[in-house]
Amino acid sequence: MVSEDLKLRILRILKESRNGVTQSVLARALGVSKSYLSTVIRELEKQGIVYRVRLGNSYIVKLSQQPLPREERPRRLSLGIVWSSEYLFLASFAKMLRDRMGIELQVRVYPSALQATLALVEGEVDAVLSPFVSQVYAYLLTRRLTIVGGGARGGAAIYAIPNAKSVVITSSELSTMDLCRALAIRKGVVDAETTRYFHHPEEAVAMAKMRKVGYLVVWHPLMEDMERMGMKRVAMCDEFSEIEYCCTLALSRSLDSDIMERIARVFSESIELFKRKAHLYLDWYSAITGIDISILKRALNVYSYEPYIDLKKVMTMVKAMSVEVPDVRQLIPDAILKTM
Repeated sequence: MVSEDLKLRILRILKESRNGVTQSVLARALGVSKSYLSTVIRELEKQGIVYRVRLGNSYIVKLSQQPLPREERPRRLSLGIVWSSEYLFLASFAKMLRDRMGIELQVRVYPSALQATLALVEGEVDAVLSPFVSQVYAYLLTRRLTIVGGGARGGAAIYAIPNAKSVVITSSELSTMDLCRALAIRKGVVDAETTRYFHHPEEAVAMAKMRKVGYLVVWHPLMEDMERMGMKRVAMCDEFSEIEYCCTLALSRSLDSDIMERIARVFSESIELFKRKAHLYLDWYSAITGIDISILKRALNVYSYEPYIDLKKVMTMVKAMSVEVPDVRQLIPDAILKTM
């Protein structure tokens, strides 16, 4: 049984160090073995009292419930999202953000990946759930964001339009759909001569109805519109091994680094909770986006969820995008990256 006295000693040390203490230093300070300390720390983690951040081969232990000075404590977090059925975990995130950090989540819905991501770099929102692809381009141009959390994979497909008037392929711009489009052309999955972009979900549906393009790359729930109109599914975008993520969580670099780290932790834990109780969170998301609950229930079978950012997956996607990110650890800090 873990000593309550040892737990109190750990908490006293952590309260004196806002930046946390490495697990090895804690073991030496307390005069206990590293393995025994790991057992105690895991128990405190389960209780939501502390959390660990991986840094190289070490772990830094921090207080998760440590109150911020009032002047540093944000009262709300404005989050931009792309209109879709993807972020079904948001109600879980909102609740944990309020309970753990006293922050109210305010959600703004945008019609495209580009608009949502621009809202972050222009200071309209504090955070954004948008395609990893969009966030990388925005970072390279502005250096105003940091990616701090995983998200969803899947939920996008390429459709061929029967009796189309052209062999144009269309997708949203600088997004997962755009990367999917580029890979489909590169691999010979589609025979498209030119590319055209749409900027609103309704524009994509109109293009399909009028058969103005030969192929569309769309996300859920637009996929259901394509199916109803009799469009032929050519491929799911996650069939391309290069597409490891759809959307990820990015925060404005104007936020304090400690706050960013804590938000990242809450975000990852909220996805883990959502994965265990997904059906509990659909009403709230339906009210935010206007998407019918019956569609959201089907979306549960379309997306898979990854709470963390994996370095190997990041590099795979960056390579597929044919861009160079010279400072990946500025885009995604070591404390956030899942390297193992």
